[in-house]
Amino acid sequence: MSNMDATEQNKHLAWAERLCSRREYCVFDLRTKLKTRSVSSQEAEQVIEALIQQNFLNDERYTRAFVQDKSNLQGWGPEKIRYALRVKQIPDTLIREALAGIDSHAQKETLFRLLETKRRNLKAASDIDARNKLIRFAQSRGFTYEDVASALKIGR
Repeated sequence: MSNMDATEQNKHLAWAERLCSRREYCVFDLRTKLKTRSVSSQEAEQVIEALIQQNFLNDERYTRAFVQDKSNLQGWGPEKIRYALRVKQIPDTLIREALAGIDSHAQKETLFRLLETKRRNLKAASDIDARNKLIRFAQSRGFTYEDVASALKIGR
């Protein structure tokens, strides 16, 4: 590696360190960002390895933060979270561990709150139509049919 290559790599590494110091990133996201900056795949992998060794980049930490944020702040259900993390090429074991950390009571409360809010704004011809729309809505937010049906049955 020439001196110019080392300087370029250090510049890319410093940029990536600044990026990772502001918020959590996963390897997939950082690799994508480096690619948009026209960094070669070999250089990108070297930068990613250096960031992992310095603990700037940690997929396990990212996965836990992502699950908590999407569950608590965005009101996403576990299926939508699982799908989003798979798109980011996070290993299934990390996804399962992070999803196990979600408080099931809080998740049920989130589901109830979503359904109540949607029910107030819902226009439906019949009760069956309204129920079907609520089920589709909750499933689009990542909740399983069983959880939604149970929430609708229990009501409040």
